[in-house]
Amino acid sequence: MTTAEQPRSVAAATPLAVLKQAGLTNHWRRSLGWLAGISAALLGSQTLAASTPMRSDVRLLLPSEGLLAGLGDGLRRGYSVAMEESRSCGVEPPSLQVGWLPPGANPQQPVGAAPRSQLLVAPPAAPLQAYGQLADQQRLTVLLPLQRGVSLEGLPQLRGSDRLWPLMPGRSLEADRLAEALLGDKIKRVMVVRDRSAESKALTDRFVASFANGKGEVIGPTAAPISVAGDDPSAMQQLEGDVDWYRPPALVVITQPGSELAKAVRGANWPETLLLAWSAPVEQPMAVEQIGVNPLSRGPGWKAFAQRFEQRWGYKPGVVESAGYDSGLMSALASVQAGGRRGWDLQWFSANAKPQPLCTALKLRAEGAKVRPQAASSQFDLSPGVPPSAQLQLSRG
Repeated sequence: MTTAEQPRSVAAATPLAVLKQAGLTNHWRRSLGWLAGISAALLGSQTLAASTPMRSDVRLLLPSEGLLAGLGDGLRRGYSVAMEESRSCGVEPPSLQVGWLPPGANPQQPVGAAPRSQLLVAPPAAPLQAYGQLADQQRLTVLLPLQRGVSLEGLPQLRGSDRLWPLMPGRSLEADRLAEALLGDKIKRVMVVRDRSAESKALTDRFVASFANGKGEVIGPTAAPISVAGDDPSAMQQLEGDVDWYRPPALVVITQPGSELAKAVRGANWPETLLLAWSAPVEQPMAVEQIGVNPLSRGPGWKAFAQRFEQRWGYKPGVVESAGYDSGLMSALASVQAGGRRGWDLQWFSANAKPQPLCTALKLRAEGAKVRPQAASSQFDLSPGVPPSAQLQLSRG
């Protein structure tokens, strides 16, 4: 997100001012292009404290501050590639407005006070209970492009979950893939260490259950996963001693890349026969063998999307950009008229349909057929309240 696009401090004090206007006329679209037009509108507009947002088909919400704020550019760029592709297919993309909310903020008041959009794209790591209530109250479809954590576990039970559509595979698949890889390498006994975060605990529980389903066993002082603070030298020393005593074929490390625990594990002394098994990608070489899970899942549309994205923006896309692109695919298809109505409720989508390139999918949509586009980030076997599946790749070092 550029400095010019950051919300001003006066906006943070007014709930209605957290959304910014990004509506564009056809003249701006034709003369400057879709995303360039949005940039111009953003630079020239004020917050809602000074102006009223225009009605739009789609409203894209982004985090206004904190670590998640940097994801906004990638999401919008990925979305723009889908819009440009739709236009090249002869279909005018739906109108869009972009808004910002603080991470974890309840969208009820700012979104409810703005002109109603037909489709809402929620920010990364959105508070699902609040978005479920909003979707239920407004009969609104909500896309969740970057919702991957433990919150997905309880999504089906939430009010409004039948209107919440996760577009990315959940992180629980990473735990399953790691268990599968270890069992495939004939490793049946492991020690497990995790950091003290709730996310890590949820992933650890999923790994243990998945590993046990394959007749795998967790060993150690309590025959259970060990919670360790990476910045506690005595705890790390104890962990080294336990590994030396129990001699597991593998030590499973469940933590975020770059965490204190990850740094401490990389700096420790391990038996040369030990395999370090990470729930994240292998980051750098070590004296012992390593295996990790790459969280970047890919769907059948990845290759074509990556080529278009790099041609347009000059760098290789990642998981954030692909999430934006897939949000754009759903938005473009939902805006198509079939049988006299548009498909904002996503009833036209079928997880059982053959994945199609966007141009073909748009044509089939106009004919009233059930469709599934070739997505970039997953197999796109979507349904409300349930994340899609994915083929996750391993990394070794």
